[in-house]
Amino acid sequence: MYCRKAKLRLPLKSILEEYKCGKARLLSMLEDSEDPIVKTVQPTIKTGRKWKVVEAVDEAKKCLKIKEVIGQTQTDRKGLGSSTAKWWSKAEGKEKRDMVINEIRLNEDSRRVEKAVQQPQQGQWTNWDNALQKSLTWNEIWHMAPLRISFLIRSVYDLLPSNANLVRWGKKEDPTMPRQAEHRACLELLQNLTGAIHMEA
Repeated sequence: MYCRKAKLRLPLKSILEEYKCGKARLLSMLEDSEDPIVKTVQPTIKTGRKWKVVEAVDEAKKCLKIKEVIGQTQTDRKGLGSSTAKWWSKAEGKEKRDMVINEIRLNEDSRRVEKAVQQPQQGQWTNWDNALQKSLTWNEIWHMAPLRISFLIRSVYDLLPSNANLVRWGKKEDPTMPRQAEHRACLELLQNLTGAIHMEA
């Protein structure tokens, strides 16, 4: 739901992403500090076991340097040279910090897309090549009926009560297997018979 590349873009921010960006911003500010005492001490920033801020910032810096080596690539229908790129070697101070934080956000977003691709039901939107992305603002959400918001979200993530989903959730019998109920009754009968035979023996 926090993915910026999803077909339905909601104005929600991931708490985990904001936490990571905040820690990366703090580390970058301490590293680029003009105070000589702060530079010599280099305080450690605690983040936990699974994610290390130093590794994430180093990885983001490496990605930015590699992007500069590769150069500006064309990804959409805009003409060549229509967009400008910021390069790592020419940036300074706050601009470098912003580039690192933006790169961390892009990495988090690509992880969300990877996770969505692995989900067969909720990640169906990753296969919609011709569908346009719809971005919702808070103003639109406040003026929208709750059922319409629910329909929009559930339709993108394939959670509407369609026949296939009702069968998958066990709320409805599968029409392709009309003998499923008979088969279940037969199994229960056989289990009862075997239980009765064991009791007599």
